[in-house]
Amino acid sequence: MGKVLHTLAIIVATAVAFSSAAHLAVKDEDPYALPETFLIGAGVSAIQTEGAWDADGKKESSPDHLLHTGKLAHLGFQDPHQHDVAADSYHRYMDDVKMAKALGLQLYRFSVSWGRVFFEGARIEKGIQYYHDLIKAIKDNGMQPLITLYHFDHPQQYEDDFMGWQSDKMVPKFEEYAKFMFQEYGKEVDLWVTMNEPNMYCAYFPSMFVEAGLYKEEDANIYRCMRNLILAHARSYHAFKDAGISGQIGFTALLMHASPNSTAPEDVYAADLFNQVHAGQVLAPVVLGDYPQVLKDELSDKLTEFTPEEKELIRGTTDFIGFNVYFSMVAAWQDPSSSAPFFKIPIMGKLVEDLPPSTYVNIAGEIDIKNPMNMFTRIAPEAIRDAVLWVWNSYKKPIIITENGLGDSLGMGKKDHLRASYHSAYMRTLVSTMKVFKVDVFAYCAWSLIDSFEWSAGFGRPFGLVHVDFEGKTLDRSLKESSQFWIELAKKRVVPLVEEPITTTPGPPASSTSSTSSASSTPSTSSASSLSTFLLLPVGAVLITLKSFH
Repeated sequence: MGKVLHTLAIIVATAVAFSSAAHLAVKDEDPYALPETFLIGAGVSAIQTEGAWDADGKKESSPDHLLHTGKLAHLGFQDPHQHDVAADSYHRYMDDVKMAKALGLQLYRFSVSWGRVFFEGARIEKGIQYYHDLIKAIKDNGMQPLITLYHFDHPQQYEDDFMGWQSDKMVPKFEEYAKFMFQEYGKEVDLWVTMNEPNMYCAYFPSMFVEAGLYKEEDANIYRCMRNLILAHARSYHAFKDAGISGQIGFTALLMHASPNSTAPEDVYAADLFNQVHAGQVLAPVVLGDYPQVLKDELSDKLTEFTPEEKELIRGTTDFIGFNVYFSMVAAWQDPSSSAPFFKIPIMGKLVEDLPPSTYVNIAGEIDIKNPMNMFTRIAPEAIRDAVLWVWNSYKKPIIITENGLGDSLGMGKKDHLRASYHSAYMRTLVSTMKVFKVDVFAYCAWSLIDSFEWSAGFGRPFGLVHVDFEGKTLDRSLKESSQFWIELAKKRVVPLVEEPITTTPGPPASSTSSTSSASSTPSTSSASSLSTFLLLPVGAVLITLKSFH
């Protein structure tokens, strides 16, 4: 009965939200014109671009140690030292900043490598100066910096001492690091994010530690990991406010929003359950001060509930919600394709391990089972609409899209017309959603500014708006064909329409004279294939499918 009432509440809330928002649509001169204060940017992370993994006193990070074991080849990590140099942004950051300026970007998102600047109360001066120089370069070139304090790389020593985020000893360590950062850079930076994708980190990295023999299976507890990250974030948020910094500080999660496969109450419940397990588990505490009720109902024997004092500490500890979005999901209560093959992907890790009996991913349809990461080339802009509406209706906090982008597994190189089509479709959908539903989204950051180390894909699935010459080993930066989209966007402040090419095979687009247009028609999503593909994740009675349409 409780589940039925919960499901009915979801249906009613959704209906009210959509009906009440219908009259809020406004007639703009151009429906895809950006709001005056809206910021367009792109991001990078330290571990994926900086290189210089042990230079100038930098401490070994947990990803450094993990990758250097060389024990992840069976998961696609072929070269354990690719990230050691990566794009060498530690030495070539000015090249990156100049490229961002050439694209007309306003926001430059980057992360700080914790062990490059600070460890156990000790300053690391050359690393500290590097970020001062980077921030100055960003601002001198007319852009605003957005700092992420933690993008997966903490000092390895904390893994050796107490297994990192598996221990609550990590909470005061992170708070100390955050306080140092606020004191050092607080007068230079107005926009901050404490954590990048804690839900992704806790699902992915502990499972990698197990695979590499660094953890035992029983050491990797996703709920304990997320809980500690939430508490560390909250204490850092209060430290930020106590320091009197005039800027804003937020929290970023990965969003893979699930929609119900039908209007059946059990499918609606399945979708809500997945959304709360995947994203609500980290977002609800920092906004509302507690886990979602459905998690406490379904996972009461797994979660360690927050104490009354902790609830008070964590409630309302984000000025905005950042989220990273690439694709969306569909959820059903029963498996409609039980004969389909099964495939397990690390991106999900053990995120839903305690919704028995299976955490396997079932891929059906026309997707290549041997290359499931081709999903990062698919254009399905409803993903950003669904994620924005879910976050806004759930939490009513200002939003930054902190990551969204196309990972090139097709070998397009610089001839990336498809990337321009991707960002056109997603951004036009975002802007129209903001206007129709009056959603407060104030920035969009593409992932990523430059081609970078993409974990198991190495340099083989680049997301960059800017090409990096990994093949020739010069690491020179150059603009891609899609750069014209960003340049026109910056000039006109209207999201250009870029039609999807008829074919998505490597090489130039079908028409060498194709160009961006500010026409207001809906972006085309036609392609050689009209089939829907599904990445199916059966979790107990709940089926999760990755939605990917052409």
